[in-house]
Amino acid sequence: RFLGGVTTCILFTGFESWMVSEHRKRGFPEAWVADTFSKGSFINGLSAIIAGILAQVCADLCGEIGPFQAAIALTALALVFVAFWPENYGGGDSDDADTKAAAWNLLKTDRKAVFLGSVNALFEGSMYSFVFMWVPTMLGALQGGKLPTGLVFASMMTCISLGGVLFSPSMLLTIAPAEYLGVGCFVVGACALLVPVFCTAVVPVLSAFLVFEVCVGIFQPCGGVLRSKVIPDKLQGSVMNMFRIPLNSLVVIGTLLTDYYPARFVFGVITVWMLIGAGLQVIVIRALAQTGPEAGAKKAQ
Repeated sequence: RFLGGVTTCILFTGFESWMVSEHRKRGFPEAWVADTFSKGSFINGLSAIIAGILAQVCADLCGEIGPFQAAIALTALALVFVAFWPENYGGGDSDDADTKAAAWNLLKTDRKAVFLGSVNALFEGSMYSFVFMWVPTMLGALQGGKLPTGLVFASMMTCISLGGVLFSPSMLLTIAPAEYLGVGCFVVGACALLVPVFCTAVVPVLSAFLVFEVCVGIFQPCGGVLRSKVIPDKLQGSVMNMFRIPLNSLVVIGTLLTDYYPARFVFGVITVWMLIGAGLQVIVIRALAQTGPEAGAKKAQ
């Protein structure tokens, strides 16, 4: 689990920081950042769909250990790709200690970075708590029936891919900018997670879970675009890793609550987190309006 924590931090900060820095180093238009994040969310969802179907097949053929054996092979394959990955450091020449000091200084002097990190922690904390709860909730709704876990997971990942497609510059971004879409993701996601608080039927609960996953697919590129505006390239990984602490604290709280309270109560708590996130996102919008939406990009340069 320790190694899992380290790799999760790298997964959700390292690749995004690399992409934004490489994008600007190559002189690509800033408008392409949103399109790249959109495509990334779609491809991530597509990969997860394939993984869910593969996991179901492996479980059917080899039992419960099958998906884990397949994961070992895929991890070895990922190592081959990583070995040839070109590195960049966000355009900075400072050492690790200077980078951490600069990250702390940014959080002390720029409230946009603090609120944006808090928004990300609230959304992902709610998402991971949901990940922990959706299987037992669906099993309870089925009342003893068999749950095709791999296929349901693949359906959810299809919704994440759909969210990535909806975020593209030719769709939702033509209606509203990324910061306003973030508010919508929180509000719609909160409404979706409110359904299992009041309902235990399979169809409404599953439908609500799928709607929430669409919100996840939209919010992931949305958050990436906002971070690229607010946080300088060379500090992005450090700043976002600092917010892994409150994020994981929320996940611990969410999972521990399930030991003492029914699922509907925990979903209610997560809904409150989402609504708080919506409020903080509104504060981010106002802060961006005061300082200019391209402040982060200018800092990076």
